[in-house]
Amino acid sequence: MSLDPARREGLERARARAIARDSFSIDLEQASVTARPFGVVVADASTHVIVSSSESLAVLGGILIWMDREGLDKPHLVFEHHAEVQARRAALLAPAATVFGLVAGRVVPVEPAALTEPHPTPEGIGELEAMIQRCGADRVVEDGIVRAEVAGLEVGRIVTGPDGSQLEVGVGRFDREAGVLLHADRPIEPTLADTVRRISEHRRPGAPSDPVNRMARERWLRCLVVEDPAAIGVTQPELVEPIPPRLSLLEAVPAALLAEDVSAAGGPRVLVVCSVGVALELIPAAADLVVRHRPDHVRFVIPSRDRFPTVERLASRLGVPVSFAELAVPWVDGIPDG
Repeated sequence: MSLDPARREGLERARARAIARDSFSIDLEQASVTARPFGVVVADASTHVIVSSSESLAVLGGILIWMDREGLDKPHLVFEHHAEVQARRAALLAPAATVFGLVAGRVVPVEPAALTEPHPTPEGIGELEAMIQRCGADRVVEDGIVRAEVAGLEVGRIVTGPDGSQLEVGVGRFDREAGVLLHADRPIEPTLADTVRRISEHRRPGAPSDPVNRMARERWLRCLVVEDPAAIGVTQPELVEPIPPRLSLLEAVPAALLAEDVSAAGGPRVLVVCSVGVALELIPAAADLVVRHRPDHVRFVIPSRDRFPTVERLASRLGVPVSFAELAVPWVDGIPDG
């Protein structure tokens, strides 16, 4: 049974007060206690403690926005979940902050988590990969999983089991599983080709807004960059994987690629990061990509309506030169993007 929101907030405030008193020597008689979307802030005249119980990695983005507004750079951050990953990201974005984990109610110091290498792709899948391309889909590999995508939307993937590898067709896991049952007797290649054709009708410029073209729009933007990299001043684009891997079709994760700046042959290495909407995860996710790929420059591609001054200020924390580029978005929502 889930707790009533007011009851949960009361318990989290009480826990944060105890943590601030016992682990950071804050005098609660002189302290303020404030519940925020990212956690509970306990503060006195010289110390700020943030206790977050959120399971979302994006919570660090909310904390950074709050730090920016409050003009703070040295809070104590206590995370109940993913503390080591948050410590890795905070090391670049808020190096003066101290990061702790919360284990069985105890505040413990943590070391930044090391970046893990992606899983390898299965062997012996060349014919399935060729089928993806014959059907007009893009072959995209992330964390060892080979996907068929149309304008950034997954329409199939290669699945490996005890009996070998096979291509499953569908938009998302449930659609793929239903397709296995409904089309078991139909050859997979025409099934994929039909799916690519149907989805392409929705993932094209000017198509009316519907669920199919509202998903994975950040990946759709990335596809536009791959098709015309000169539009944002780069060349030789190469897709890079999100960190950590994307777990769900509905999970909006910044989509990135590496490229060269067009200013000179063999020019500066540019990390291009595409995002749509108000994405708290944007800058923390970009931090991981900067640590892994060590670019000379980061260029964000964001619709103009989603580009806020706070995003620009937080981007400056990445430790490399940053710029912003715009592309005409292909979808139609009835809301101007430019």
